[in-house]
Amino acid sequence: MSNTKKYGLAFILALSLHFSIMGLFAFNFISEPIPSPKIKAEVPEIIEASIVDENIVAEKAKELQQAEKDKQIQQQQQKDQFAEQLKQEKLRIEQAKTKRLEVEKTAKIEAQRLQEVANNEAKKLAAIKQAVVLEKQKQEAIKQKRIAQEQAQAAEKKRKLEAERVAEAQRKAEAEKQEVARKEAEKQQKIAEQKQRQEELARQKAAAKQAEENRVRAENARIAEKATADAKVLIERKVTQNWNRPSTVSGKLACTISVGLIPSGDVMSVVVVKGSGNQLFDDSAERAVFKASPLPVPKDPNAFSKFRSFTFVFSPN
Repeated sequence: MSNTKKYGLAFILALSLHFSIMGLFAFNFISEPIPSPKIKAEVPEIIEASIVDENIVAEKAKELQQAEKDKQIQQQQQKDQFAEQLKQEKLRIEQAKTKRLEVEKTAKIEAQRLQEVANNEAKKLAAIKQAVVLEKQKQEAIKQKRIAQEQAQAAEKKRKLEAERVAEAQRKAEAEKQEVARKEAEKQQKIAEQKQRQEELARQKAAAKQAEENRVRAENARIAEKATADAKVLIERKVTQNWNRPSTVSGKLACTISVGLIPSGDVMSVVVVKGSGNQLFDDSAERAVFKASPLPVPKDPNAFSKFRSFTFVFSPN
């Protein structure tokens, strides 16, 4: 009796640590208390399973410690790299500043030289301008006389041309107005037809897309349903194959069992939710489920979700 209590406490402690580590990897397991099985003649085998679970917990803890250490090393390397980049950027800015000062100094000297050249050219230009002004005054008098004559002739010509231009402009404006109206009507007609075609095409695409989505959903549902049915048959078969019938159990017995699994199919919890009336049979059924682990569950995550926690009727006869 003392050995049974000692095993139950060690097994529950190992299972709790296992659940904590699996939680860090984002598994949402349904934790249900595992009743301490009544140990009969199979006590050595169950104690060995508890030791294996403790070794798995220790290995998972080492993996987490190593991952944290690797993360700290990577962060330090990134920090050192950023410091080196900052140093190089400061050096580049200082070099650019020195170069800019040299360019400004050279530009200032060149500006002074150009200013002297400009002053000399300005003096020469002033003299030329004076001569040009005198010549312009002479030419301006001649020009004004000629312009007066040309203006009189141009005014008459301009009046005639303006009258002709106004008449032609009115004719063109009316023709352009009619042409614009015609083109606008054609444009609106084409826009309406194109919009209608686009709307019809959009309706056809939407209908085709909806039909394809419905087909895919129906096919996925069919596959998932078949995988679920097949998995239940395989699970019941494997549990039955691993069942050892107690010598004192006779007749047709059945019990309803609730099982908690992880994606690998490993059994995490087994609870008889509706007994057969025979405790020996119910205990043997629990042992058969644990012994059959891992169970043949579907590989697809959507199909497996139905087996994370499920019940089935165990009736080996």
